[in-house]
Amino acid sequence: MADIFDEINEDLKRDQMQELWSRYGKYVIIAVSLVVIGVGARQGYTAWQDRQATEAATIYHQALKADDIASALTAQFDTLSPGYAMLAQFRIAATQAENKDFAAAEASYLALSRDPDVKPLYQQAAILLSVMNAPASRKHDELAARLTDLESQAGPWQSMALEQAAGLALRSGDRKAAMTKYESLAGLSDIPTGVRQRARQMLQILKG
Repeated sequence: MADIFDEINEDLKRDQMQELWSRYGKYVIIAVSLVVIGVGARQGYTAWQDRQATEAATIYHQALKADDIASALTAQFDTLSPGYAMLAQFRIAATQAENKDFAAAEASYLALSRDPDVKPLYQQAAILLSVMNAPASRKHDELAARLTDLESQAGPWQSMALEQAAGLALRSGDRKAAMTKYESLAGLSDIPTGVRQRARQMLQILKG
């Protein structure tokens, strides 16, 4: 990570903040994707207990082997158990993003975030992912508005929401707003040391 932030430092000194965000902003998606792994693990336990869940698991994993994963999952959606259906929706959205269809990915994540059958934890993850995978043409203010509640709400997504919001501020050229959000991030008590160090380093760079 040291090499990455050395590059960030140089970029900021050259006032290339928009390029900075486009190059480094997607790293946090790795952490968000862990939500899918968690769902899969829980569904695996359910499959061990229940035959229907076992069938759903088989259908889901077979669909993942298809050339067109999104189409395969969509075709089998009604045969999946609720947990695997949600997992399929996340996977479809991720596939759309991988295929550079960011408008479709954003719409899929937003649909998940508004689905009353999806638990709040995963709705919040979907909101975060909708921002991270939004088309480049989407207005920064619109994306930032989606993150407002996550920024102020203690939970697993707060630190990532603050980083995303700070990045949006940088893309808009609002250094002051970005610094405020990095300060909030650095002040959180329940975040990994690396995240706090990154926020502090960004503050140092922005103040330099």
